[in-house]
Parts: sequence; C-alpha cells; structure tokens
Amino acid sequence: MIAISTKVFRGDASTVIKENPTLLQDAAITARLGFPDVVFPGDERNEVYIKLWSGEFNFSTGGTIKIRKGVAALAGSSIGPSSVEVTVEIRTRTGQVIDDAIYLGTGEPPVSLFRSMILYRNNTPTYGELLKLRIPPEMMENCHMFFTFRLCSSKERSYGPRSSDSSPDKPFAYAYLPLFTDTRAFLEDGSHNLVLYRADKMSQVSSRDYYGAPAVLQVGHRPEGLIIPANLSKTAVPIRDAFTIRSFLCSTRFTSNSVLLGLLNWELLQDKNELLTALSKFTFVGEVEIVKFLRDIFDSLFAILVSSANQQGEMDDLVFNALVTVLGIVQDRRFNNFQPVLDVYIAKHFSCASASYHIIHSMNRLLVNPTGPETAPSLRAALKVWHYIFKFIVRARELQKAKDVGLGATSEHIEANFKREIWSHLSEISRLMTTTTPTSVIGAQTIALQHFSTILPDLADIFNKEELVTAVSGFANASSSLRGKLVGWKLMMYLQLVKGFLYDSPESRTLLTEAIVGWIKPYFGHYDEFAEQPDDAASARDSSRTNWIESTRLCITILAVMLDKLQQCLTLPAIVADPKLLRQEQENVEYLLQLIPRYVGFIKPHVAEIYIRRFCVQYSRLLQGTTESCDDTSSFPPPIYSSHT
Repeated sequence: MIAISTKVFRGDASTVIKENPTLLQDAAITARLGFPDVVFPGDERNEVYIKLWSGEFNFSTGGTIKIRKGVAALAGSSIGPSSVEVTVEIRTRTGQVIDDAIYLGTGEPPVSLFRSMILYRNNTPTYGELLKLRIPPEMMENCHMFFTFRLCSSKERSYGPRSSDSSPDKPFAYAYLPLFTDTRAFLEDGSHNLVLYRADKMSQVSSRDYYGAPAVLQVGHRPEGLIIPANLSKTAVPIRDAFTIRSFLCSTRFTSNSVLLGLLNWELLQDKNELLTALSKFTFVGEVEIVKFLRDIFDSLFAILVSSANQQGEMDDLVFNALVTVLGIVQDRRFNNFQPVLDVYIAKHFSCASASYHIIHSMNRLLVNPTGPETAPSLRAALKVWHYIFKFIVRARELQKAKDVGLGATSEHIEANFKREIWSHLSEISRLMTTTTPTSVIGAQTIALQHFSTILPDLADIFNKEELVTAVSGFANASSSLRGKLVGWKLMMYLQLVKGFLYDSPESRTLLTEAIVGWIKPYFGHYDEFAEQPDDAASARDSSRTNWIESTRLCITILAVMLDKLQQCLTLPAIVADPKLLRQEQENVEYLLQLIPRYVGFIKPHVAEIYIRRFCVQYSRLLQGTTESCDDTSSFPPPIYSSHT
C-alpha cells in the first residue's frame, strides 16, 4: 500500500521555500509543461519536451526476417514478436554528442544518452516516455536528435538503470530529427513520424552517413517512395518500420511559427509577395508566441511601414491590422502585465517618426465603410485599442518635431497639416456616430462611446483646451440621436468627461458645464408612461422602466460629481482671490440649478422638500466660498423613487 499526502502552499515559489525550510529545503521545483497564460517580462526559458510515443516494427514478414536474420538469432528467439529498445542522444551536424542535454525528470541529473523502457515481445510498443532537452541556445540551430533501435534478449531487464556499455548489440535501425527546419523555424509542435534507416550492416553510424536524407515521413507517403540524395543512397537505406515522437517547444527565444519568423526576419524574404503573405497570415499567430517577441514584432512592423518595399503604401493596411492584433493581445486581461512594457516601448524605444500618417490613413480607410463585411470587424478591433493607436501617433509626431527643429515655416506647415489629418479622423468618427443603417453599426458605435474618453489625454498633446472641447462637443452632438442601450454608454462617457482632466481645467470647465447640462436633460426627469404602447409586452415595459432608472442614476451621479468639483473650486485661494474666476464658477453652479426641478420630480415629496432646503443652504455657502459643515448641508440624499413613478 502506498500512502500519499498533499499540502497546499500559496505564494511565490522562492518565498514559500524560504518560509518553510524544513519541509521544502530540498524540494525540486517543476516548471509547467508549457507557458502559463501570463508570461512576465524578463522571463527566460529555453526547453524542448520530447515524448517517445510509439513504434511499429515488422518482424513477422518474410522480407524483414531475411534482412534481420543475424539480429533475430542474436535476440535468442524464434521468428515472431521481439523486444525493442530505443536510445536517444543529441548531436551536432558534425556528429559531436552534446553532453548532459537530456533530463529525465525534475531533480534527476542530466544524461547524454537516454535508453527507453523495453516492452517484452511487442512489435507495436507504446512507450509514452517524456524527456526534456536543455541545449545552450547558441548551439540549438546546429543540433539534431539521433535515435537508434536494437533488439534485446529476454535475459535483459526492462527496468532499472543501465550503463552505456551494458548493451553490446548493434542497432538494426536508426533515425534522426533536426531541431530546426529549412525555413529557420524550430521544429513544429506535434507528432512526427520518423523515417527509419537500416543499420544492421554498419559498425558505427556517423552523421555524414545520414544528414540530409529525409527525416520525417509525410502523411500518405511510403518509405519506398522517398528520394534519397545520391551521396547518401548507400548508407541511408529506408526500411518499412515506423516510429513516432511528439515534440513541444517552450522557449522565449525560438519559435516554431514560420509566419512569425518570416515577419521578424522580413529583410531576408526573397520578394514582396512573401512579405505580403507573412503580414496577411500574422493575425493567426498564437497569442503566447506574440507576447514573447513583443518588441521585436513592433520594430519589424514599423520598419516595414517606412521601408522601400512600401513606397506605394500597399502594405499600410496589413501592417495596421497586425499592429491592432498585437495591441489587442496586450490589452487582454491575461497579458495586462505587458501594458507597462508597451508604455516603455512607446516612450523610449519607438523610433518611427513618419508612422503617424500611415496609421491615421489606415484608420480612416476603415471608417469610409464602417459596416462592410471585411472592414467592420477590423474597425471594431481598432476602436478597442484606440488609445494605444493615438499614443503611437502622438509619439511619432513628437519624434518628427525633433527632426524638424530649425525648419521654421516648413515646420509650421507640417504641424498644421498634422492637425488637419486628426480633425479629419475625428470628423469620420462623428459621421460613424450618425449612421443608422444597417443595425450592425451599433457594435462600432458602442465601442467608440466606451473608448472615446481614453484618447483625450493624447489629443491634449495636439490641441489646446478650447479645441479639445470643440472635438468633444462634435462627438457628443453626433451621438445625440442614439437610442436604446446606447443611451447608457453616452451617459457613461459624460461621467468620464466630468471625472477627467478636462473638467478640472478652468478654461474648459465652463464650456463643458453648459454642454453637459444640455446633453443629460433629455434623460433626466419623469418616466413617460404615455410612451408605452398598449400592445407592448410586460417584459418590454419592464425593460423600458429599467433603462429609465439606470439613466436617471447616471444623471444623478454626473450632477453629484460636477457639484463636488465646483465646491472644491469655489474654495481654492486662487479662485477666491480672483473675482472673475469666482463669478465664473458661480455661473457654473447656476447652470446646474436647471437640473434641480428634474431631480425633485421623481423622488417622494417629503424627500424633495428636504433636498431643496439643503441644496439652498449649500448653494448659499458655495456663493460665500465657505465649506463649514452643518446638519443642513450634508451630501445628496439618496434618490428614493416615488411610488407613482
């Protein structure tokens, strides 16, 4: 009987071991087989997992027996099923064996030669043994796995350790598998059916006897149909036996994805069509593969954007789609630890000064046909990473300005042209918000409402406060006709505006106060029961009332945030000392008074009376510039809905 007990430790592995030295001092840490969903920046790992899966050896057919007459006798058995042992070692192209590159398990010492288990008298063994290869990265491109197969007599044990000299029998077959393909990509993950070559007439197998011959048997092919190079035709003779292994790469340095490798080494591609193919297929590359090479991918994409291969701009949209794909992955909550890495890249490593116009034009081309079957998904994906796109645009313009120092009038012309391009983009966005057909456009409009406030900090680096308020007003006015669930997203956008930096600035606060009061008025007041149709279902009426309650809640929140900020402004020494600024803030409060009747209209009468009395006292104190607290000047009472509403 075997008894097993488990105990769970929570926290970082090194910290847990340090805190529990008695239990865990000599415990070996086993890494996950593959990367977790979150790959932290700076993580380095370079391992290959190989599983010896299965074999199929033909010892019962006449042709095979004739070939292996000697080895069959050596095995001490009659014609029939035999016991096969597989050995594995790592070699370079010159045949040199890499010492201590194979790991059998966590805590086990590495070995140079691995010997498989022996399944007694089984022509179709299934081994299922897992190995880990750890090879110095600088040597991996020059290495391959070398397999030998030999017959074992029944006197040999199939368990326990065996020394390298305990098996004097010659192998009857061998196989090899390079770690890198001809495309410079790492061996693809998955199953590989190896080509087995005859070895029973060879005293020793050298790498020059097989390297260059087919290593893997493709699906649907037979060993007899393989094309062997003329210089290897005498030493590399394929046999009908089969052997299957499975591989899995776990590396922060190498990749088995040929598309990603082609993009990272785009300058080595033969022609433009290969580059176009790599860019078009990039969106299908796995997320974990992308985040491992984040900076290299950005460098390649922007280098392609300004390269001679893109003089006519034919690659702009493909590069833009690839950029949006990467930014979308970084924004995913599974990889949000890479967001600081992206910010550092934009601030310190991004160097493509002319990228802004390429990016703006690609974005605007999507907005020309926002409901098209091809452009609509791309537009929605781009709007989700809108703020990152503007970060690249603004940073590129800053780099361009640094280059334009001393140009004088030319620099002013470039700046004016840049602003004109941004206004054009914002105009296209406003046109999107006024589009009503088809209904599928609602998806893009919803995302635009959700993310519009996130681009304002970057727009503030381009426009002054008044211009920025004009841009905000243009977008909000274009969205005024939106109905249904989009109303909630509109109100959320207004709430983000009053919470943001734009409402904190005296230059823009007055303009925004007047505008926001007008924007929220239509959604702030009594519930219109006459808007319900007699034939409306009960669920439709409930949904309508729920939407009204949610809209009212958001309007009250917006009003509360604005009053709170105005109260703070009225007590600032700089504003109190300046009569003009003080009067300006008092006028802002008076604008908000327009909403009070709408607020008290849907709360219970006795609560309305208390609210009006408190607000009047509070407002008088605001005009006096004091913040003394008393019972009558407490914060907003909670909105208690009337029974008649």
